[in-house]
Amino acid sequence: MRIFSTVLALRRRLWSWIATGAARESAIIGDRTRFGPAAEIFNIHGDRSRVRIGTDCVLDGHLQVFAHEGRIEIGDWFYMGAGSTIWSSDPVGIKIGKGVLVSSGVAIHDTNSHPMDPEKRFAQTVAIFRTGHPRTDPGIRSAPVIIGDDVWIGTGAMIMKGVTIGDRAVISARAIVRSDVPPDGFVPPA
Repeated sequence: MRIFSTVLALRRRLWSWIATGAARESAIIGDRTRFGPAAEIFNIHGDRSRVRIGTDCVLDGHLQVFAHEGRIEIGDWFYMGAGSTIWSSDPVGIKIGKGVLVSSGVAIHDTNSHPMDPEKRFAQTVAIFRTGHPRTDPGIRSAPVIIGDDVWIGTGAMIMKGVTIGDRAVISARAIVRSDVPPDGFVPPA
């Protein structure tokens, strides 16, 4: 049994080493930051400086910067659980402070991702399927997301565009955050 546990631990370390190496191709990453096997960075824009991750972080989720715009800045000592997503298409983007804990299945998006008009949405989807994400703004709505230091975001929470969350706030599991949260604030489940 001990050998099996050791083999599994070595396998996890190998996957983390591979994932971290791959992430460095798409982002500027601080020392001792690690990526889990489920972690991925889709920097469709291609400019590494648009995704910055601090030191001593652990990520096992999905980061995406759109082709036409977007930025993600993450402070030191950040944790992101499996299945969480951070998507940015806003020029200011998403800024996350230090010591932030993001549980699994959390969505932090500064964008609607698609136009609200159904005809424009369909045209954008067809264009993405045929030629990839557009390099010009396809008319989607976005607004910056700012998350302060020492914030805890519970499992399955959604942080919507244009929101500022103050230092030390707690966002409950399954909460939907549509408006600003003050420092030391608490958001109950939806």
